[in-house]
Amino acid sequence: MSASLTLQQTWQSQAPANMMILGEHSVVYGHPALACALNQYVTIDWQARSDTAINFYSALGEHHTQLEHISHHPKLNFAVAALQAFQKKLQFGLDVTIHSDFSSTIGLGSSAAVLAAMLSGLNEICKTDYDLTKLFEIGHKIIIDIQGRGSGTDLAASLAGGLIFFQPKTEIQPFPIIQKMEIVLPLILIYAGYKTPTAKVLELVAENWQDKPHELEMLYRSMAKVTKQGFHALENQELDAFYQACADYQALMANLGVNDKTLQKIIDTLYQCGSVKTAKISGSGLGDCILGIGDLEDCEADTQKTLNLFQSIAIEITLQGAKTAIIT
Repeated sequence: MSASLTLQQTWQSQAPANMMILGEHSVVYGHPALACALNQYVTIDWQARSDTAINFYSALGEHHTQLEHISHHPKLNFAVAALQAFQKKLQFGLDVTIHSDFSSTIGLGSSAAVLAAMLSGLNEICKTDYDLTKLFEIGHKIIIDIQGRGSGTDLAASLAGGLIFFQPKTEIQPFPIIQKMEIVLPLILIYAGYKTPTAKVLELVAENWQDKPHELEMLYRSMAKVTKQGFHALENQELDAFYQACADYQALMANLGVNDKTLQKIIDTLYQCGSVKTAKISGSGLGDCILGIGDLEDCEADTQKTLNLFQSIAIEITLQGAKTAIIT
């Protein structure tokens, strides 16, 4: 143990929730995406210990282990894996308390936000001074190890903050591109009340398109084209073109087979509100959330009554990404 450790030393790390704007599904296969950080946060309080015990406390459960051999926990796998990634750099035990402003059921990238907050905190505690790209690289490996696949777009958004253009690494591009855009849009997220795990949705898509690989690839290319159109529209502050790109992408998601009657009902209802500019699935589909851009202030009573059947949240894009502060 480091002789310089102050046993009262505490830290706090924080990372924002996140959501996809454009690029769902196609990003898994190397195409670009737009995602954003949100003003809902995962906050982690860290307390140095005089021994080598590692104690996790969260709403999902507690986990008690040792620095020499950090054991797994089924509901804290991302947090534990982040600690394992920094295990050789740590010289003392920790009490790790995880808080969240939002429920893990509503689809705001809670796992990626926890992972980003863990990586940010450990980067400070271990004095490794890793930059955004290196933290993403560590975190993306963790995602692949746990889930088997995943672009890491949600992790990139939570680490960077703001609205980001994300291009995964490819054979000819060894590093991902994470380009932050300082754009603020009014967002509404409406939860369908159920969700299909992303891995299951990807499996279903693969099964449904197994006899049409060329058509599926062309669909992903169309998704990539629309994502780039949306990105360039935002760069040029052409909001009407951006809203159209979102609508076009929703049509492609329906073609892919990940829309359903409930999701379409929410989209159709949102379009009845004059101040909602566009609406689409955010995430892998077959449940989870619908993203609306705009607000619900001028919805008719019947429209609002329909929307009230679902859990909704008005959210804002936050320019702040994962960060850490030394408390004492």
